[in-house]
Formats: sequence, C-alpha cells, structure tokens
Amino acid sequence: MKKTNLLVTTAFLLISSLPIMARAAELKVTIDNVSSDKGLIYAQIFHGPENYTQGKARAGLRLKAKKGTFNLTFNNLVPGDYVVRIFHDENNNAVLDTNMFGVPSEGYAFSNRAVGNFGPPKYNDMIVHITNKAEQVTTKAHMTY
Repeated sequence: MKKTNLLVTTAFLLISSLPIMARAAELKVTIDNVSSDKGLIYAQIFHGPENYTQGKARAGLRLKAKKGTFNLTFNNLVPGDYVVRIFHDENNNAVLDTNMFGVPSEGYAFSNRAVGNFGPPKYNDMIVHITNKAEQVTTKAHMTY
C-alpha cells in the first residue's frame, strides 16, 4: 500500500510539473568566425536594458572554444527582451584583454551580429525578443578579433 501511494504521489508530481517545465523558452546562439580552439568562450545573457547597463547577467556560460562555427543555448527564459555578449578568452585568464587604448585584443561578439562603433553596439541593435513561454528563438553572433 505504501509503495502504491508513493508511486501515485511521484507520478502526480511529475505530471503536474510538466506544464511548468514546458513554459521556459530557450535562446540558441550560433557563433561564427571563432579563430581557434585555444581557451574558452564566455557568454552572458541579459534580460532588459537595466540589467545590461548594470552588468547583471541572468545567466552565463563558459565553453571550450571550437574553431569555426558552433552553437550555445540559454534555457529557462521567460518572455521579454534579451541581449547576449560573448568573448573568446584565448589565454584562459577569465578577462577580455584589451590593448593600451582599451580596444579588445581577444575576440568578442554580440547577439544579432550587432557591431559597435568605438564601443559596444547600441542595446536596441542587440535585442532578441522572446514572446512565448515555450518559444525556441535563434540569433547569430559574429566573433570579431
């Protein structure tokens, strides 16, 4: 009897959690032009302009670099506006290295293949809209060195 109750309770919990799990959207980012397999790729996703401006990432990923083109995915996202920023940490020091003028000396990229002019791109150029709780959205990012 106790085993039957446990099985019924477990089944109920699993079935009742399915709608919750299905409500989370995901954002797939295709990054191209990665120059080498050296080091790591760091990626951060920001929900809304305030969080981006304040540097408060919703999530971050750290993956082994792969030369050429590869994908990464951010999961469990609620509807809203997101931006992604990425850098290729070729020397494994966990910092986007810059030259004496502040220009990055390692690869960097942004969602929507957005490109800045003497600084990061405009926020509106990087926005990826997620409108549905179960949506799978894609964006592209071009690594610049």
